[in-house]
Amino acid sequence: MNILLQLPTVDPLGDATALAVARRLATMVGPAIRAADGSVGAAQYLALGYTIGVSRTYVTRSLAEIFGHLAIDELAHWERSLGMLSGEGAPTADRQAAVHARWIALRAGPSVLAIRRALERLTPDVLVIEILASEVSATDPLGVYRLAVLLPEAQEADAQLRARISATLAPQAQAQVSWAIGRGEGPDLDPFLCGRTDSLVGIDLLAS
Repeated sequence: MNILLQLPTVDPLGDATALAVARRLATMVGPAIRAADGSVGAAQYLALGYTIGVSRTYVTRSLAEIFGHLAIDELAHWERSLGMLSGEGAPTADRQAAVHARWIALRAGPSVLAIRRALERLTPDVLVIEILASEVSATDPLGVYRLAVLLPEAQEADAQLRARISATLAPQAQAQVSWAIGRGEGPDLDPFLCGRTDSLVGIDLLAS
């Protein structure tokens, strides 16, 4: 008896999202339901994949709509419900961005991609750089538990933005992960030379 796992490899309607979700569902269920291309099982998985994909898109757009247009009198409620300090007195757009980033941070998980998505709600110019194990295995193995958050110089000097970034990272990053916020252009850290006239020791992150 053939009990090999069979997954759909193509969606007749060309919906990549539906296909990706269908393949994930089929993997979770296992070989009990055959899902080769053209089978009834594949059609069912693709239909579920389409429904879930549409629902996910709708929810994502709804959240963007909600957080992008929160009325001023609703902001305090969201800040309290998300465990944030009151942002009263700060610009409305900054408070809206902080609420959205906090919401993502509490629900999106600790992956670097999720962290980047949360911080981009605060500023689209942020760069999040992870340290690869292959780069530090011989010199600093614990370096993999550190992140570098790079900002343009003017934004790095914004104490409120730095505080919002740290407040967003605190509940999202894993407990063993630390981070540094500094000035830099990505995707790689610029070499640090003490003789450079534009070097500012307090905000440049060292490349070595």
